[in-house]
Amino acid sequence: MTNLLNDLRFGLRTMAKDRAFTLVAIITLAVALGANTAIFSVVNGILLRPLPFGDSDRLVKVQGNYHAAATLDTVFSYPNLADLRAQSRSFEGFTIYLGNGSFVRERDEAEPVMGTYITAEGMRILRVKPRLGRIFTDADDRKGAAPTIIIGDALWKRVYNGDPHIIGRIAHFGTSGKIRTIIGVMPPGFEFPLASARREYWLPLHAELPPDALTHRDQVFLQSVARLRDGATLAQARAEAAVISKRLEALDPGANSGFKFTFQPLQDYLVQDVRPALLLLTAAVFAVLLIGCANVANLLLARAAGRRREIAIRSAIGATRARIVMQLLIESVLLAVVAGACGLLLAAWGVDVLKALAPADVPMLDAVALDTSAVAFALALSVLTGIVFGLAPALTASKPNLNETLKEGTRGSTEGRARNRARNVLVTATIALSLVLLAGAGLLLRSFMHVTGLDPGFNYRDTIYIEVSARQNAYKEAAQQAAFTDRMLAALRAIPGVTAAGAGDTMPLGPDEAVYTFNIAGRPPAPAGHAPSSTVSVATTGYFRTLDIPLRLGRDFNEHDTATSPRVIVVNEAFARKWFPNQNPIGQRLLMTDAEPPVQREIVGVVGNVKFHDLTEEPPPIVYLTQKQDTAAHLYYAVQAPNAASLGPSLRAAVRQVDREQPVRAVRTMEEQRDESLGARRFNLVLLGMLSALAVILAAVGIYSVMSYTVTQRTSEIGIRMALGAGTSDVFALIVGNALKIVIIGVTIGVIAALIATRVMASMMFGVGTNDPVTFVGICALIACVALIASWLPARRASRVDPLVAIRYD
Repeated sequence: MTNLLNDLRFGLRTMAKDRAFTLVAIITLAVALGANTAIFSVVNGILLRPLPFGDSDRLVKVQGNYHAAATLDTVFSYPNLADLRAQSRSFEGFTIYLGNGSFVRERDEAEPVMGTYITAEGMRILRVKPRLGRIFTDADDRKGAAPTIIIGDALWKRVYNGDPHIIGRIAHFGTSGKIRTIIGVMPPGFEFPLASARREYWLPLHAELPPDALTHRDQVFLQSVARLRDGATLAQARAEAAVISKRLEALDPGANSGFKFTFQPLQDYLVQDVRPALLLLTAAVFAVLLIGCANVANLLLARAAGRRREIAIRSAIGATRARIVMQLLIESVLLAVVAGACGLLLAAWGVDVLKALAPADVPMLDAVALDTSAVAFALALSVLTGIVFGLAPALTASKPNLNETLKEGTRGSTEGRARNRARNVLVTATIALSLVLLAGAGLLLRSFMHVTGLDPGFNYRDTIYIEVSARQNAYKEAAQQAAFTDRMLAALRAIPGVTAAGAGDTMPLGPDEAVYTFNIAGRPPAPAGHAPSSTVSVATTGYFRTLDIPLRLGRDFNEHDTATSPRVIVVNEAFARKWFPNQNPIGQRLLMTDAEPPVQREIVGVVGNVKFHDLTEEPPPIVYLTQKQDTAAHLYYAVQAPNAASLGPSLRAAVRQVDREQPVRAVRTMEEQRDESLGARRFNLVLLGMLSALAVILAAVGIYSVMSYTVTQRTSEIGIRMALGAGTSDVFALIVGNALKIVIIGVTIGVIAALIATRVMASMMFGVGTNDPVTFVGICALIACVALIASWLPARRASRVDPLVAIRYD
């Protein structure tokens, strides 16, 4: 213990004595350690930490296939879920739920909030105790029960000021004016489902949904999470569900043809989309740490040359090699721990930056924090880092050659060559790692440029929309809702500067989608369960013009398409090409079997394709219904104007002009919607780009430090060369040439490593391969330029050496 304390005191004195070295080393390591700690906090909060439910490892997401489709669905009909629950023996219980949006009407202006319909059993199997009150019982969750509601902690504090006597209070929710009794407040951090939109209230599903919505197997809209019984395995549950699925298919071949249940651990399901990107960033930030370690190891090797006499004296008076190694390692670990403490400050800032940059749909982002786990990780990583970068220099310095030390001016000794090789190897490694990171960032950048260059099929630059659900208590009938829509559009078109206005129940690149099955008149009907399907959207007159969706054939909806006129539809080009190849679709008729009423509708127009959910997807076939004939209460009212982004207040004022009691859910531009659809790609690009830039800077510092040390070490040699007639350009070429040799080796290794490593990024690419030659040529040129710049200053200093001074250098 005495030796340890003495070594610590000596290490602190050494750090204080050599301030320049200490400052550079601490900054280098603090940045690398801080970045690793910040990324660990994100990975821990999203991938590693258990979900905020009791025994969350037993929860599984219920998924399935319809019509033997290759892709998995997460929505089901209530009868299918009820039969699975009744016939399964592997599960303790099921949560059946449905997302819901509403308004809190406790203030002057209604506040939009997101919530969930959920079964009473579903609340029980989550095994979370409310902060106040209770959860739903079976008596609450039945038709005709008194209206009840459970609210989240954040909503309780924000709207009800954290009232401790909130239980039993009446809550005014929704557009219908319906009142509910608050029976519970959930604890902080509780949210279900863990979705991109925060859920802040819960309603009993059976009590709230109309009974006929829960009786048809072809009404597919509910989701489910199940809890495995103790001792049951996922494999057993899957085998059991396969048998149940066959029973359901035999029971109703029309709705369940090819139907199959499957299950996935809930946490795996939630993080499956973000896991690859987080693992990629973890590998990238670890590479930055390795580069930082290599740079500090290089600095230690250079400093060890200046401490040879000190170490030789220690050895001469009896210090063992192990004792010297321990002393040097303690100095390295002490340096790393101080850097780690500084890195924690950077990590705290970095976590906030990561959360701000992260896409809105990243699950459990609120759980990300610089907590005790992150602090423990930072401490452990600091100690490990100190050992990693300090061990090789310590072993090298702890074996001094007393004869060489006495002849300190000797050049070209075996020990000197070995140290030079070690430094060159470390710089080569930093260049190779930097190139791998740059390759990844370059590929993401090229992919991002391809995606942003795509034509989405609509005008996103001059369009803004407002999301409105017509009040249920004021507009119950379809005719009333249609009249409300007409008044809304008239008010929006009257806003100065507005050139067009229209509305639809979906907007391009938004989350909403309805899929209907249909049959084509004049063709044999499809077999039961195999009817063709299409995305269906409701639109008003002016919708296509507002979004600049071009009309290819036929006509748009007009004022003559009313509730009493023949039913008409407009389809997009993808629909026309798929179902009417080499035919004119105008005049063809469809029977939309899921629509109400199920009557034939005539195709009167064909419009251009739009990217529906994602810019990189192929546009799906879409059928547009007219609002006059298939009325929707929930619509997105869009306007086109040169200054669209500034029209938010005017849109809200237009709503108040039509109905002062009508709440507004959201106002946003289509450019914001497009940017949000690019959120995940932008997040990956920005973070990997920042890490790559940091890696290049560290690599440049490494090249500079090695070249500077080389110049210092070879000052005498340079002086002799110049005395014998070497010119300034010769000396300059000598130093830069040495740097380029290192760079060429590093680039060669880096390119090979990058070609292998970037294969894991294939799923993140669009329009560019992982071996894109433009990217690799560009980054090689960039590395070469950085190397030239980093070696220029030492080379310039060497070329200005006075030969007489240099010869007397030793």
